[in-house]
Amino acid sequence: MAEVIIYYTVFEDIDQPIDEKWIHALPASLAAEILLYKKQDDINRLTAGKYLLKKSLTDQGFDPALFSSYQIDEMGKPFIEKFHPFNISHSGQVVACAVLLEQGNIGIDVERIREIEITKFNKQFSPPEMMQILTANDPQKKFFDYWTMKEAVMKADGRGMRIPLHSIRLQQDHATIDDKECKWNLHTLHLHESVKAHICTDLLLKNIFLKKWELIELLH
Repeated sequence: MAEVIIYYTVFEDIDQPIDEKWIHALPASLAAEILLYKKQDDINRLTAGKYLLKKSLTDQGFDPALFSSYQIDEMGKPFIEKFHPFNISHSGQVVACAVLLEQGNIGIDVERIREIEITKFNKQFSPPEMMQILTANDPQKKFFDYWTMKEAVMKADGRGMRIPLHSIRLQQDHATIDDKECKWNLHTLHLHESVKAHICTDLLLKNIFLKKWELIELLH
């Protein structure tokens, strides 16, 4: 059975600019990607995500130079050769990086809870799933529970948005995809009251460790 470590940070002010020196301290390709964004909150979340990944790498005793070998595969999934499988997600004030301490597949999704028109998403959920959302005590929170579950599955599978959300079938603690014989194990994360978050892996987990970092600790 495997273990997962969740490295995460919570911004007090998501619009407070990060000094660009910290962005330029990243590998050039990552810095260039971040600086393409115009909105400060996007820049902050992307920067924090890369520093969480860097922290996870050094925390596990890997050579910090490996961070420069960050790559994206043909499906758009990030990886670092000779490092553990990982995945990053962010929304609102929260940024998180999940690291699987065995060879396997992992996905994480974080979504800020907000008011949406749930019935517009009929095509993404099966009729029973939609009924469970609409009849829940708090339909908005239930929607983001299910949404983050499906997004985590998509990211763990590696095909991302190429998988139609309606083809992911949710059970209590796992999910399946219509075109693939694999059981995806789901776990709820409690990172902050403002978000819903889940991880998904194709391995059975015995432990999930949460490591919260202040942004100033990550940057220094």
